[in-house]
Amino acid sequence: MGDLAKDMLRRLGYMWYIMDPREHLYEHVKDVPDYYKEVTPAFIFVIILEQVLHFIRGKKLMRLNDSVTNISQGILVELFKIPLYGTELLLYTWIYNNWRICSLPWDSPWTWILCMVLTDFFFYWMHRAAHQISIIWLFHEPHHSSEEFNLTVPLRLSIVTTSTLWLTYVPIGFLIPPSVFLVHYQLNVIFQYWLHSEYIPRLGILEYVFVTPSHHRVHHGRNRRCIDKNFGSIFILWDRIFGTFEDEGNQKIHFGVTKPLQTFNPITIQTNHLQTICKRFGTANGFWNKACLIFKGPGWSPGTPWVGHLEDIPEPKIDEKKYDPKIPGWLELYVLLHASALVIGYLQMILFLSKIPTWITFTSSLYMILTTISIGCLLDFSSWGPLLELMRCPLYFLVEMAIQKEFSNEYTFLYTSMYAFRSLFFASFMLWVFAVPVFNKRKQL
Repeated sequence: MGDLAKDMLRRLGYMWYIMDPREHLYEHVKDVPDYYKEVTPAFIFVIILEQVLHFIRGKKLMRLNDSVTNISQGILVELFKIPLYGTELLLYTWIYNNWRICSLPWDSPWTWILCMVLTDFFFYWMHRAAHQISIIWLFHEPHHSSEEFNLTVPLRLSIVTTSTLWLTYVPIGFLIPPSVFLVHYQLNVIFQYWLHSEYIPRLGILEYVFVTPSHHRVHHGRNRRCIDKNFGSIFILWDRIFGTFEDEGNQKIHFGVTKPLQTFNPITIQTNHLQTICKRFGTANGFWNKACLIFKGPGWSPGTPWVGHLEDIPEPKIDEKKYDPKIPGWLELYVLLHASALVIGYLQMILFLSKIPTWITFTSSLYMILTTISIGCLLDFSSWGPLLELMRCPLYFLVEMAIQKEFSNEYTFLYTSMYAFRSLFFASFMLWVFAVPVFNKRKQL
């Protein structure tokens, strides 16, 4: 038990960069650990801990619809990473091998620390560009679309975020060995996880140097004073130096985008700004205005500054209600069960990823994508939800048959979960056969 506790504390430490650099120096990229996988148990632990503390203090717990949506988006992001796994370092390594201006030692703690600072510096500018260049905001808006602020929100990302984020750090390739960079490429993202909490108060003197949850609450706010503020990941110094710092203050912060999304559908969440650009592009006059809609700020319009006028952004009302369609209790339970099945299925696919053929990985991924869409429709109380479930539930058995052929009966947990899933999906299919008319009738009332 003592070793287990020490291991958990070590993994929790990664979330705050609490680690000895000398123990995380690697000569080769292949030797760098997958820190994301190592901290997953710690992530789950702190999500549960946050909710327990909310319960003790009598605060509202996370909303099922928003949290399930965040987790679903996180799974989508990971699914889209699979085909591109390992490609992030190709260009970086090529630049380092052919164009580096000096050879910093990979086994020096000073190289390690320099890389940490440089990674955060370039992240600041990439993050700032993502908010102030419309075409890049397309890849970042999904993360800001939640109207809540809790430890499931970091999972809510664009499906192309991790496929493009590494481009930010290409300049570091002229100095830093790829193995050192890969450590901080992961840790910089991991550090941001704990920043997404309403529970953690201000942290005194630390707030002058480091980014804290207080700073990041401002960053996720849609109040006018919060727009384009606090872009840092680890060091708040960049915001203080370059004039983008804003203190949290005492005014209530409303989270989300300036025009809140009225849906939990992952397709809309992922493409909302693209749809906005296309609509505005069609009505814009002249080539220059069309180009500005893409390369200037998301709030730009003809005759305004690069990022538009701040006063054009609607100030949230104090008592403004969040998008929260009410669904029956049985449907909430249904969503919870199928969201749990989705998470278990995804984790098992990742666990056995090296043992299953590519076509099964592809098929399973498509099924999971369909699941996130169907769950989103149910959370919206949309008529599409039952229709998608009528198709999705029987499809499960076809997917399972394909997977089952690749594994023997000795995979106990896999087969146990399959038996449970069979019962769940059969009962669900029968439910929708009889419930669709009732569902649609109740929706009309």
